This record gives sequence, structure tokens and C-alpha cells, in this order.
Amino acid sequence: MTILRFLAAVGLLAATLIPAPAAVTGVAFDDRNGNGVRDAEEPGLADVAVSNGVEVVTTDAAGRYTLPSRPGNMVFVIKPAGWQAPLGPQNLPLFYARPPASGAAGPADFPLHRTAESDDFRALVFTDVQPASPRDVGYLDQTIVDGLAGRRDFAFGVTLGDIASDRPDLYPAINASIARIGVPWFNLIGNHDMNLLSGGGDRGSAANFESAYGPSTYAFRWGRALFIALNDVRYLGGPRYIGGLRPDQLEFVENLLRSTPADLLVVVMLHIPLFSPDPSNAETFRAADRARLFALLRDRPHALILTGHTHYQRHVFYGAADGWLGPAPLHEYNVAAACGSFWGGPVDARGIPIATMADGTPHGYGVLTCRGTEVQLDYVPARHPADFQIGLHVPAAVAPRQGYVSFYANVFNGHEGWTVEARVDDRPWTPLRRILAWDPSYATLYLAQDEAARPLATPRLPDPAICYHLWRAYLPPDLPAGRHTLVARATDPSGRSYTAEQSFQIAAP
Repeated sequence: MTILRFLAAVGLLAATLIPAPAAVTGVAFDDRNGNGVRDAEEPGLADVAVSNGVEVVTTDAAGRYTLPSRPGNMVFVIKPAGWQAPLGPQNLPLFYARPPASGAAGPADFPLHRTAESDDFRALVFTDVQPASPRDVGYLDQTIVDGLAGRRDFAFGVTLGDIASDRPDLYPAINASIARIGVPWFNLIGNHDMNLLSGGGDRGSAANFESAYGPSTYAFRWGRALFIALNDVRYLGGPRYIGGLRPDQLEFVENLLRSTPADLLVVVMLHIPLFSPDPSNAETFRAADRARLFALLRDRPHALILTGHTHYQRHVFYGAADGWLGPAPLHEYNVAAACGSFWGGPVDARGIPIATMADGTPHGYGVLTCRGTEVQLDYVPARHPADFQIGLHVPAAVAPRQGYVSFYANVFNGHEGWTVEARVDDRPWTPLRRILAWDPSYATLYLAQDEAARPLATPRLPDPAICYHLWRAYLPPDLPAGRHTLVARATDPSGRSYTAEQSFQIAAP
């Protein structure tokens, strides 16, 4: 036997002795009767994307797919536009199949049913709901959910992490509360949803979340948008973590985008923001991972990043100086926390903590409106009318002819693209200047805690943080004695305007 024939025989023998990698197979099908089981008359669905968290394949003409089995990874269907996965009893989408307990591969079928799904829709965006007790879940109910329950003008909702405050036992109560809104609800993992002391490493730290909600990295289509949910909390041992993405997650995004039409809106949903959350510029999200994500999104003409985690509100527009090389700035909306300042601060007339955030923003939630691939982002403050968008800080009384007396307008959803102006009485409108500073109204609340003879029964308001949506100007020094009214007007880039007013007194000392 020649050496070549001997080596070939050895290779053949090795191939017969080494088992082929296990595969997951299944079918995506039209579940016409909604029983979650494929019946004889229910056809398979072609061209539906299915993933194991890394590879992405599409079903054949009969609805079948085959994926490599990745130990510990769930297999999930990427919901197509116009179709819906079954909903659990708390409106949680059941779009995934858990691996068998033995770790062996097996069949995983995905029932889907047709749904009336428009390219124009609105979605609710919560983040950092973060109750630490059943009482806090009640605050969520009373301040946010009660006003949304039964609404029919939202397609779905999502919580961008920190569903609970290190209390996975509260998940059922939180889910039951949010389920009253009555729409499909997706969830992301946050640092307070992780088993940071479990010793299970980076992947094991997501065990509690994945037991309740399914995979911590997944995607779904809605209208002309592709939503990508990524677990970006990287476990560093003990209670430590940093923002970042694993190589397999970036490979998933690359594979997913490769099979997605280039003209769709791509919405990447994360918990930890891509920017440094304070002016120190400390690295809180790994720079190399951000650069890789930017590279994957670079050729997408319509892209948006949604994040939470900071417990304030901010809009960031990335450009070349930040490593973003796309044709237009990349917009990241860092949404204010539903729990605000951790359900803390002095209480209102109903006994509920005001929970104002460290940048002066009232706690609340975001609303994403999609019209095809065009996006509108709004913020709804809890316990206020939806058009309450400006917090004014004006001195109560000022001496006559006193110059350089500041007033401030905190435009909760504002950014550098907004125009903010003000007028006193019937005088002309004058512009305000955007500054980076503490919101003085919040600072007053914060400092009052230190003057109180007894501490609050609720959590303290946190230290003030730089407000990125604060504008300032000076009161006119020539106002006559008497009462006057200051009106502030903030106009967003699309031309929508909001106003707020406050009276003050010019009086002799």
C-alpha cells in the first residue's frame, strides 16, 4: 500500500470514528389554529430566519431548517414581518426552543401566525424598571402601567434591561404588571438581572434571565425594521462587569445583517450605552467592541441604537471623531429609567416617591414611532401630561434692575438639534444657550435631604449628574416691579414645539 493510499484509509477510518457535530433541525410553520403544534393541514413557511445565536439560516420551501448545535445556546426564530410567535400568559413572546437537559440536539419547531402588522407603528421603550421589593412593583403599576393598560396604539414593548434590582423572584410580579398593557413584550438583560456572584462565568451570569425570558441575544422583524437585542453586560468576576460584546455575538450580527435587506431600519437594543456616561470618559464599554459594531452597521443607511443603564436621559450622535464612518451620524437614544432614581426621594400626595433622576428628568418611558424606516423618538414623563417636556427653574423674586440673574430650561428629550427660546410677558422671543451643568431644581431637592432632621423612609435621591439637555439665559434687568410671566418654548428638529411657563416677582428687597 502506498503512503498516499494508507493516509487516505486512515482519514476514512477517522471520519467514521469521529461523530459529525450534532445538528438542530425543525420547521417554521403557519399555526392556523393557534394550538402551537403542527397539524397535518398547516404548511411550512419558506425564507424564515432561524438562529442558534451565531449562525443564521433560512428555511427551505417546506419550512425546514438545520443549524449546528451550540451547547448551552437556545435556537430561536427571527420573527418575520407580518407574523407573530405565540405569546405566553404574560404576553412574553415564545420565539425560542431551549436545549434538551441532556445537551443533545433535537427537533425544534416554531409556530407562527399571521398578524395585521403595519410598516407604521409605535413601540413602548422601558428601561431600568428595577423594583427591589413588591412595594416598588406597586409603584410601577400606579405611575406607569395604570396609564397604559388597555391602550391599543402600541404594537409592542421592550424593557432594555434591569428588569428587577437583583431580585429575579420579582420577575413574575413585574411581568404580570407590564402584561396589563396588553401588547407583546420583549426583554433585555441588564447588570441587575445577572448572577454576578454565581461563579458561572460570563455565560452563566445570564442564567436567571434566560430561565425567565429566553435567549439574551436575539432578533425580530417588525414592519420595515429589524430589532437586534444584544446582551452587552460582560462579566468580569465577582460583582464586576463592563459593557461589551462577545465575538460570537458580533458574528451573529454579521450573519444576520448579511441576510437582511440593506434598506431596512436596523435598531440595536443594548443595556449599557456605547458612550462613557460622565465627562470623565472612563471606558465603560469596550472600545474595540464598539468599533466592530460600528463597522458592521457602517453601510446601513437607517440605523438606531437604544440603551438604558444610566438613570438619566441623553441623545448622542456619533461621527468620524467617534470612529463612526457611516454617511450620516449614528443616533443613540439613552432612555431615562422607568424607576427614575431607584424609586426614591420624597413622596408625593399618594405616598409614591417622586423618583426624579439625577439630571432632573422625571421618571418615565420612551416611545419609538416608525413610519417605514423613518424614526421619531418621544419621552413620556410618569405622573405628568405627555406634553410636559420642559422643567423650568426661575427665581421666585428678584430685585429691580438686577443683572445676570439666570433661569434654566431642562428640555427632557432635548439635544443639540433642538431650538430653545423664551420670552417675558409680551417681549420678543430670545434664544437660550445649551450648557452642561447640574439642573438647579434637582440640586435643590438633593441638598434639602441634607438639611432634614430625619432621613427619608425611601431611598435618597442620588448625587446630581451633568444634564445634557439644559439651557440657560438671563432675566431682563429692566423689568418693572410687579409680577411677570416667563414662557419657554422648545422646538425639536421636526418642528414640534412644547412650552412651559412660570411666574416670578420683581420686588424691592
